[in-house]
Amino acid sequence: MKEKVKVQIIKQRSAISRVRTFGFSAVVASAALLGAVDAGAHGYVSSPKARVIVCKENGIENPTLPACIAAKAAGNIGFYSPQSIAIGGVKDNHQGVIPDGKLCSAGVSGYGGLDLGRTDWPATQVQAGAREFVWTNTAQHRTMYFRYYITRQGYNPANPVKWSDLEQIHQSAPAGQEATSRHMVNLPARTGKHVVYSIWQRDYADAPEGFYQCIDVQYGTSTSSIAPPSSSSAPSSRASVSSTSSITSDTCAGLPTWDTATVYNKPQQVKFNSRRYQANYWTQGNNPELTNGQYNYWLDLGACNGSGSSQSSVTPPSSVAPSSRSSSSASTTGGSCTSPNYVDGSTYATGALVKNAGSEYRCTVGGWCTVGGPYAPGTGWAWTNAWALVRSCQ
Repeated sequence: MKEKVKVQIIKQRSAISRVRTFGFSAVVASAALLGAVDAGAHGYVSSPKARVIVCKENGIENPTLPACIAAKAAGNIGFYSPQSIAIGGVKDNHQGVIPDGKLCSAGVSGYGGLDLGRTDWPATQVQAGAREFVWTNTAQHRTMYFRYYITRQGYNPANPVKWSDLEQIHQSAPAGQEATSRHMVNLPARTGKHVVYSIWQRDYADAPEGFYQCIDVQYGTSTSSIAPPSSSSAPSSRASVSSTSSITSDTCAGLPTWDTATVYNKPQQVKFNSRRYQANYWTQGNNPELTNGQYNYWLDLGACNGSGSSQSSVTPPSSVAPSSRSSSSASTTGGSCTSPNYVDGSTYATGALVKNAGSEYRCTVGGWCTVGGPYAPGTGWAWTNAWALVRSCQ
């Protein structure tokens, strides 16, 4: 009898040992999994410095900048992990997932201090025109797009950012794994302090996560448009661009005004706030100003040119003087251009040279050069908004 009891006790201890061993293994496995998730935390805008980076560099535990002190006091632990302002599975539904007033934190716990409406967030000095933005990616993922917005003129920095405050200004093409992602973004004319809001959308096939960053910028006193004041280009040089006459007319004539209740499908076009848009997909209720880009609901086809929009904001700069254009063309008679062939949808920075349809072109507005389609150099109906003709390659 004693031996039976002894055997039962041994069996019970063995079972308990197995449970303890399994529990310990599960804890270890869970910790490893959490570590892997944390190690996969992903990226931030390093130039111009995003709000979270400014505060991280100001001192995580003992910041000295008033805005960063207030953010830390609001319970912000995000300074330790600026690359982790992320939402899993968002798959382009950013507005549906992130509520107004929570854009800078994306509603992620521990980052709420970044949403504070304050006029003293440190800001990078900028001006209208092309500006490089750099994402530093602590984990490299395939990309659907990087998207950039900026607050509208009249935005009050004392209020947290809302979706209705934003105007989309750039969307990149899909990309592979990159340690650093660089984008030439054309900042529109503004005055005062503004917020640039950037979204990194991972490739859906990998994991449809979104990553979010707020960048504070301060415009100088200049209110010039994005195109340099190169109005000295001679009429004769403009005449050499065959599609100029159609661009200077009202391209929105006869188009219906966008209506929030109407269903649109590709390739239907509308006009909205003196700009022309073409549907990329089935869409209803998606504001063209807020949801345009190569892979968004709408494609921005440019200003209506004659319907009240600012002509200077879309006219491409004449970066090559008429005389140099003619001499360049003459010097290459019978030869060929050495620039790479244009690839529709590829990312092009301002100043990039390509050849297409027998001629060479220089990119004047990087964001639009990247869109392609109607902006394809020499072939798209609105190409002069994005490219300048350099010479014939014949």
